[in-house]
Amino acid sequence: MTGERPPTIRAARRGDVPALVDLRIQHLGEIAKQATHVRLLPDARQRTEQSLPVWLGQEGRIVLVAEAPAPEGEEGVLVGYAMGLVSTWPPVFKNQKVGEILECYVGVKYRAQGTGRGLVAKLTEILVGRGVEVLRSVVPEGLEGASGRMAAAGYQPLYLVMQRELDEF
Repeated sequence: MTGERPPTIRAARRGDVPALVDLRIQHLGEIAKQATHVRLLPDARQRTEQSLPVWLGQEGRIVLVAEAPAPEGEEGVLVGYAMGLVSTWPPVFKNQKVGEILECYVGVKYRAQGTGRGLVAKLTEILVGRGVEVLRSVVPEGLEGASGRMAAAGYQPLYLVMQRELDEF
């Protein structure tokens, strides 16, 4: 993609849902391959098709897309996305307004070109603009690319979540 314009980062629209579903399923599939403790449910596509339109309408959620430039008169192709959420934590005490980066994914052909960094930067800008006091991002164990991207953006580990599979009994 050298010499071409970088993807445009913008808010997702309802018409983006089919392409967003495809990108999210790719993302979840990669997580399931890399993080052995994660399994992709058989109905993941159906669940994503149902939930994405709802997320686009929720005030506390932010869904951004990265759209590759297209020739004049044609629509661009979605090559990545990021999702965020404004919440309070812990919810019982309403102590802190938290901006969470829930997911960030860039298609394989568009990686290592700054698109992921751009999505994280724009999502951070929006979250900060909504008055959050702290930013968080959950990164599944084993996703070095994602953890590296977040570390480069200034994130540091906060919790170590330990898990034990119950089928070991």
